[in-house]
Amino acid sequence: MDTPPKVSIIIPVYNGANYLNESIKSALAQTYQNLEVIVVNDGSTDTGATEKIAQSFGNKIRYFHKKNGGVASALNFGIQKMTGSYFSWLSHDDLYEKTKIEDQVRMAVSLQSDDTIIACNARVLFESGIKKSGRINKNVFKYFDIFLAISADVGLNGCSLLIPKRAFIESGGFNRDLPVTQDYELWFRLSHTYNYKFALLDKDLVVYRRHEGQDSVKKQDLSLTAGDDLHYTILSTVTYEQFKYFLQDHKSNLKYTLASYQLYKERGYVKTRSAILKYILNYLYDTDLEEFYKVFYSETDTDKIFNAAKQSKFLGRLTLTGVTRQAIVQEYQRLQHVDPKEYPVKAYIAHQSRISGGIRGAAQRFGESIKQDGLYLTGEKLVRKAHKNIKRSK
Repeated sequence: MDTPPKVSIIIPVYNGANYLNESIKSALAQTYQNLEVIVVNDGSTDTGATEKIAQSFGNKIRYFHKKNGGVASALNFGIQKMTGSYFSWLSHDDLYEKTKIEDQVRMAVSLQSDDTIIACNARVLFESGIKKSGRINKNVFKYFDIFLAISADVGLNGCSLLIPKRAFIESGGFNRDLPVTQDYELWFRLSHTYNYKFALLDKDLVVYRRHEGQDSVKKQDLSLTAGDDLHYTILSTVTYEQFKYFLQDHKSNLKYTLASYQLYKERGYVKTRSAILKYILNYLYDTDLEEFYKVFYSETDTDKIFNAAKQSKFLGRLTLTGVTRQAIVQEYQRLQHVDPKEYPVKAYIAHQSRISGGIRGAAQRFGESIKQDGLYLTGEKLVRKAHKNIKRSK
């Protein structure tokens, strides 16, 4: 490829005057020269504040204003207007490292493939200014559909991708009917239906901002339901043999899958956690019967097992009797014919009920909040909550 391909950076924005200026600057500061920056104002209602910031960059960017229709519609609009052969999404509140586009184009050119999408890692930026690196597991990423379905901790950031424009022409672009899962649904469609390959460039090239004004925070209930539906749908396309091969490919993949299962369980992804557990149990039944007994007993909630179980503790370790093991195998075989979403997973809240109250429960919730949001944002939430309680008591 003699001429460097042109890249179109598309920034959709709705009432984003707080962060838009920094985002545009990070796009314009790219070391790669052959690019255009397109800002799509998705019908902002902030009395012109967002538009004023965008227009202050003059002809350095291409600016469009449209009727509000959501992120998917704004991205599709920008794709229709782009003149580049590659697309790169930048959220109005996120940032690119200076070499993001240059590094990804170099990899794309070296692969000599027009059906490969280049991904990279992203760091999380908290409102305190602290950055936390979130690195994609390379061993899991190789199995892309499985990666999309089970990666509960570090997933695929939409702004981390460099995508050939032809991928949108073939697929029809983002689904406007999906307000919160339009990104993952498209990545899955490109991989599963249109056979695009995803390659990982193992560098932190995107800075993803965490704050309470973003959609993932404001639309938590919708994100939970829609996310559970999508991840379960993706898992439904994976056969047990494919999942087994994935687990056997690297010794850490089972540990990764178990950790993801626990995270989905904690977050309330009912269908996804059940489907993952069924795969795990099938695999352990085939490869490690002792571990299978333990996981099945600890993670499922069925009367047959609890009625048959005669548990004893020796040096703090659970010992399963022959009666219990027989009951487990019988129940496991019965559940092979049960829809994965109906799998009787033991409820997370019940599992944690012993420490849900008092100081220990508060400490655990505080620790989980820090892990999810960072210390600074967690502190801010606690201060606001305390302030509200004081106001109520007056």
